[in-house]
Amino acid sequence: MINKSIEKKTIAYRRHFHLQPELAWLEYATAAFIADELEALGFEVKKGAEVMQASGLMGLPSEQENKLAFERAEQLYGTEKLKPFANHCTAVAGILDCGEGPTIALRFDMDALPIEEAMTENHIPFDKGFVSENCAVMHACGHDAHSAIGLGVAHYLGTHSDQIKGKIILLFQPAEEGVRGAAAIVKSGFLKDVDYLLAAHLWSNMPLGKLVCSQNGTAATDKLDVIFYGQAAHAGICPEKGNNAILAAANCIVGLHAIQYQGEGFSRVNVGRVEGGTARNIIADKASLELELRANNQERESLLFKEAQEIIASSARQQNCRFEILKQGQASGAVGDSALAECIKSEAEKISFFSDIVLSDEVNRGSEDFTSLMHQVQNRGGKACFIGVGASLNTKCLQHHTPDFDIDERALLPSVELFFNLAKMLTNQIKQI
Repeated sequence: MINKSIEKKTIAYRRHFHLQPELAWLEYATAAFIADELEALGFEVKKGAEVMQASGLMGLPSEQENKLAFERAEQLYGTEKLKPFANHCTAVAGILDCGEGPTIALRFDMDALPIEEAMTENHIPFDKGFVSENCAVMHACGHDAHSAIGLGVAHYLGTHSDQIKGKIILLFQPAEEGVRGAAAIVKSGFLKDVDYLLAAHLWSNMPLGKLVCSQNGTAATDKLDVIFYGQAAHAGICPEKGNNAILAAANCIVGLHAIQYQGEGFSRVNVGRVEGGTARNIIADKASLELELRANNQERESLLFKEAQEIIASSARQQNCRFEILKQGQASGAVGDSALAECIKSEAEKISFFSDIVLSDEVNRGSEDFTSLMHQVQNRGGKACFIGVGASLNTKCLQHHTPDFDIDERALLPSVELFFNLAKMLTNQIKQI
């Protein structure tokens, strides 16, 4: 059983990250902190461009947002520590090489969300003094806990490396929200030699003590920005001389939301943001949409994307507008390896905290950037699973991506223990599963 001191460290890490949340591609202070901790524990640490390829970055924030985030982190850690993470390359990996054996990678995401956290009584982070200090940014999906679990695993591995045979990679990934971060890691080839890949997600709406060894319901998705370019004209005197970009966008929205598919599975289309025009008496020469597509498998998602492209093109054509489609994020659906799921179940059964262990499910929990990493490992002959951990507070079932989101910190230590036990078991196997 893992020492209780690890629990205190892991909770402290979680509260540190919760206090100092950072948005996708802006995780400068988070990355610097994690790198320091890993180095202190004796890990070989890879930073920024050593882990990811800059040409694979998608959905970047504005230059102004980047400047402010970098300056904020500089005040905490200084310029030198931040240099490896400049220009949004905020991935960190700790490597522990324990000799001959398989390579296991454990992925932990780091980014927060653009949400103003609740400042109310009975919200535990507020009551206990670790509510977000970064205005309108909050860890509202548990990534603070995921990163904390990663460092908890690092602590235990650092003092028990004699129980490991092979190589362990602790991968701290940026920009999971919006499914943007994994693509740059895939493009770099950093995981090309990985035999086993694991990640876990803590769920505030899953009962404490429940464990899903292989979550297979994640949806394939594309995150798109669409820009329509028209021609401005006086709306009262000569509207016929203009090409209305807002009208093209409006027709496009109606068309996209009318998409329907019959048969098994599901598809989702949502236009979440619209912007366009300059004044009420001017035919709009520009309009933009932010939208997403989701489907329960890659084949259905590809068909959905194709139909969306046709609707966008047709809407532009009707108003004599040009258009541009910019991909801002992408992830595939994924199915975990059943043999690896059995191993997870076997190790989880040895931890008394887990009282309800499910081998696999296909519950739709949205999309997950981890699936891109899974596919890369599986396509090279490795095995991967995405684990679900119940972390609901006893008093209430809080939803993710909301101002009062929180998790039960009692789920942290068992998650650390499960990851360590899996690393030990998988690297000590005589024959790979």
